[in-house]
Amino acid sequence: MSETEYLVGKNCGVTFAGIKPASLVSVKREYEEKTIGIAEKFSERGFFCVCLRCLRDRCVMLIYNENALKEILFSAENRAFLKEYGYEYKSVTEALETLARRMRKSDFPHEVGVFLGYPLADVKGFIHSPKEGLKLCGYWKVYGDVQSAAKKFDRYKRCSECICRRMESGESLAKIFKVG
Repeated sequence: MSETEYLVGKNCGVTFAGIKPASLVSVKREYEEKTIGIAEKFSERGFFCVCLRCLRDRCVMLIYNENALKEILFSAENRAFLKEYGYEYKSVTEALETLARRMRKSDFPHEVGVFLGYPLADVKGFIHSPKEGLKLCGYWKVYGDVQSAAKKFDRYKRCSECICRRMESGESLAKIFKVG
C-alpha cells in the first residue's frame, strides 16, 4: 500500500464509511492525481475528490459523499449561513467552487466546517469568538452540544483506528470498503 493511500484512508476513512459527509487531506502536490485516483474507486458509491488549494508543495483535497454533502448544504440554516460568506449555489459543485475560491484568497475560510459536517453552532462559535464559550476540543472545537460531539468524536476515532489497523495488516482501501 502506498503512503498516499494510507494517508487518504487515515484522514478520509470515516467519510468512506458513511459517518462523515466530507474530509480534508493534505497531500504532496506530486500526489494530487494519485489521491484523485484513489477517490475515483469510490465514485460508484457517490464519493468524489476535489482539490481546494495548492500551496507550494502541498494540495488540500476534499473527499466527499455527494448526497450527504448536498443534504447539509441545502438545509435552510446552513444555506443562509453560507450566503453570509458569499455562497450562491444551485449544486454541490457550485458550492465547492466557491469554497475553493475562498481558500485560495484567504488563510482558511472557517465555514469549511459546514462542509465537513460540523454542527453550525460550533462553526459559528469558532468564527465569532474562538476563545469564548469553548466547551470541548476534538475533531473540531465544540461550542454547542458537548454530549453529541463527544459521541461523534468517539465514533470517528473507533472507525479510523479500525481502518488503520486493517491497512497496517495489508488490506487496501478498495478491499476494506469492497469497491473498485
